[in-house]
Amino acid sequence: MSLLASAFAPRKDHKGMSTPSFAARWWLPLCTGLSALWSWNATDGFFIMAAALTVMVATPLLTFGWYLISFVSNRYPARYIIPQAERAHKARMARKAESSPTHQESA
Repeated sequence: MSLLASAFAPRKDHKGMSTPSFAARWWLPLCTGLSALWSWNATDGFFIMAAALTVMVATPLLTFGWYLISFVSNRYPARYIIPQAERAHKARMARKAESSPTHQESA
């Protein structure tokens, strides 16, 4: 699997629910950290103003970045976060399939 596919593929958890890709997960600390560094220098180290400026700058950058990441992520099939999550989801679906016919018979 290519580096792009492993970074941008959407992830599924143990319940089969979609979760963000690794690229989207790493965008938060990267964007926030770079915004914090920039705002710290722009405010000459005044903590309150640097924190406020970080939030003001990082919020639209995060939104725009996650929007662009979603376009790239749509090109790749979803993968499970870890192999144990895939096994847990398959076992859960098997249990659900087993219990479903008995539930319908009693109704």
